[in-house]
Amino acid sequence: MSLRTRLLLSFGGIVAITVALVTYAGFVGAGRVFERLDDQRTAAVAQQFEREYKLQGEALALRASAISRSQSLRNMALVLSAPGGDPAGYVNLASLLATEQQLDYLEILSQDGTIISSAQWPARFGVNLPWVADVPDWNSQPAFLQYEETPEGKELAFVSVREVSGTGQNFFVVAGRRIDSNFLKSLAPPDGTRLLLWQPSSSTAELEDAEGTISMPAELKPMLEESLQERKKGRPRLVHLDDSASDVYMAHVILRPGRDSNKLLAILVVASSRKELHELQSRIRNIGLLVGVGGILLSILASRWSAARISRPIEQLSSAAQDVAAGNWERKVDATSANNKDDVSQLVASFNQMTDELLRQRDRALQAERVAAWRELARRLAHELKNPMFPLQITIENLMKAHQQKSPEFEEIFAESTSTLLAELTNLKKIVGRFSDFSKMPMPQLQTVNVNQILEDVAKLLAPQVASAGKPIKMETDLTSGDAKISADPELLRRVFENLVLNAIDAMPDGGILRMATTTADGGVVVEISDTGAGMDAEEASRIFTPYYTTKQHGTGLGLAIVQSVISDHDARISVASRPGEGSTFRMEFQRRPTMQTSDAAIGRV
Repeated sequence: MSLRTRLLLSFGGIVAITVALVTYAGFVGAGRVFERLDDQRTAAVAQQFEREYKLQGEALALRASAISRSQSLRNMALVLSAPGGDPAGYVNLASLLATEQQLDYLEILSQDGTIISSAQWPARFGVNLPWVADVPDWNSQPAFLQYEETPEGKELAFVSVREVSGTGQNFFVVAGRRIDSNFLKSLAPPDGTRLLLWQPSSSTAELEDAEGTISMPAELKPMLEESLQERKKGRPRLVHLDDSASDVYMAHVILRPGRDSNKLLAILVVASSRKELHELQSRIRNIGLLVGVGGILLSILASRWSAARISRPIEQLSSAAQDVAAGNWERKVDATSANNKDDVSQLVASFNQMTDELLRQRDRALQAERVAAWRELARRLAHELKNPMFPLQITIENLMKAHQQKSPEFEEIFAESTSTLLAELTNLKKIVGRFSDFSKMPMPQLQTVNVNQILEDVAKLLAPQVASAGKPIKMETDLTSGDAKISADPELLRRVFENLVLNAIDAMPDGGILRMATTTADGGVVVEISDTGAGMDAEEASRIFTPYYTTKQHGTGLGLAIVQSVISDHDARISVASRPGEGSTFRMEFQRRPTMQTSDAAIGRV
């Protein structure tokens, strides 16, 4: 990933994260503020309901007291208290008094709770209500909720009971108002709040608001049933009271028991609209999106500006560093692409200075390497030539001495001396040839070759030599069936394989197994030549490719150095794995398309 892309992602990410955090904070903050407002509004509505409930109860109690003190009711009490009083004449009295006091319900009962007159249902004449006689002093009791029987069924009513004293017995007045939409309308809730009433024990068990009956929302019904079952407030929930998806309400419940506090007769639902919160959050989201898009555009501009000042010179530096790593040490970076006063320009100047110093050090190193190489070559050549020179000198001196003394065995000495001279000259020629090969190793002429075919040719060529070695050596081949073609110089590669095979034969004086194998791996070809000979320890294996290092008695130490040089010129790798007494394995890893070596490789071998 380029620095320009990283700058763009960094700036854009910072802007996006910042905007997201601010938007999220706005969402959460708005939600918390609305929750507090909702709690306050619900508490206010609950207080208003309790206050209105109390006022309605007091007003109802006053009307019931007024009825109990009315002259018509006192006359009825006097008549019915007398022996032989007939209550049938007062069946319609409750209707007249209810109309006069604007009451929805009104019943007049005898001392034992028998209905004398009922305004809402006259046919209830004579029905006994035993609960009325359970309270000793109704005049001190507040109003309460209870269900009233009507021809249409049970209806929830707000009821107040008052006593009427007669001569010898008491009578009761049960006055009430219907709890319905009109009652909710009288509460006048604040804007954004709706009041709902649910009467679970009524004949319809429907949900009502200030306008009338409404359908039960699916989200609200479980909350109401839970409150009814557990006799406590349920957890507030979000509900939809109409078909609008955006008009959401937070619903709270207020439980209203009847005269018996263990029995719930009604549940008041206070629903606070979340429309304002939804609109505010939508506005916050839109502003966040606009700010985010604007911030991203600004980040793109900022990244382009930064790229012009920072990333472009750094990208050039990166490209130049890759070129230097590939061997192009003359690579320079244009210093005019950076500001001459910033850190990037100093970095460019330091890089160019570094490449200049590398070039100077490379030239010095090459010169020193050439001198050291020639000195080492001269030392080795002098050492190798010194050994056969001494036998040559002794042989010539013996021959001259025999000639001067006219020895009768001169002919025999001459023949023996010339034979020795020829052998030592042959050895000198061999030594000079080895050094000549090492110093004049040609660059590989690459072409497509089949490694398996070269190994088979080497096996056929050296099979007679293995057979005539006078030791039981078994030659095995395990060649891959896959693609074994690479780009290589076939002649140099054949010389490498022949050298390794001959070394393997020399490493098994008592015989063994010589194995040649190929495999394909990682887009290349792997060649292994192994033996079961004496092997080497770790120190010997680490120095085996060092020029002039040898473990043979008559070796020059250049064979494996030449092998490594040829393998390196093919852009390949060679390694050895060996243990004393377990043999050695030479492993060569070739790529299918090796890169061409520069002339520095040839210079380094000189």
